[in-house]
Amino acid sequence: MRVIARKGMSAATIAEIADEAGVAKGTIYLYFRDRDELVEKTFETAIAQLHARVDTAMATARSFQEKLRAYVTAKFAFFQENREFFRLYSSLRMPEGSPQQQRRQRRTCQPQYRARIEAMAAEVKVAIGKGEVRKMDPMRLALFLVEGSTAIVLERLTEDTSPPMQDDVDLIVDLLMSGVAPNKPKRSRTN
Repeated sequence: MRVIARKGMSAATIAEIADEAGVAKGTIYLYFRDRDELVEKTFETAIAQLHARVDTAMATARSFQEKLRAYVTAKFAFFQENREFFRLYSSLRMPEGSPQQQRRQRRTCQPQYRARIEAMAAEVKVAIGKGEVRKMDPMRLALFLVEGSTAIVLERLTEDTSPPMQDDVDLIVDLLMSGVAPNKPKRSRTN
């Protein structure tokens, strides 16, 4: 991840990755058929770590608002702790390289991405069932939540100075919950 962060996806070589890892170039080929497979597996491992952290954080929360706060906080913390991962993540979301490399990168990203959207949609469905969120398309709301938080993550990683992480977590959760909270009946005014 560090080599890719420095060099970019298409410029990172097996030799540079082997040097960074402190192993012989041939050793890498014992485990990976080529550089692209190594990058794919690195991405899959990092995303699995992110998803495990997010899932653990959400599992301990009871209400949808608490789950949303746990999701955003865990996601922000992961990217803050793994800043090198940003370049790889960004490259895989917006592929570089040849058309063949771009297709491989999309195949690697798409299943992980869909799984995260579907997991969030399942949480939204539960929240709708409990009356914590008004009725709406769970997949669309999940997409909005995942992409909205990703936009702030990407901005935080490129800023020289970011606001405190908790401020951004509060912004997302408060804004989304105010916008998705169940509609409250309006009180009639009596004169």
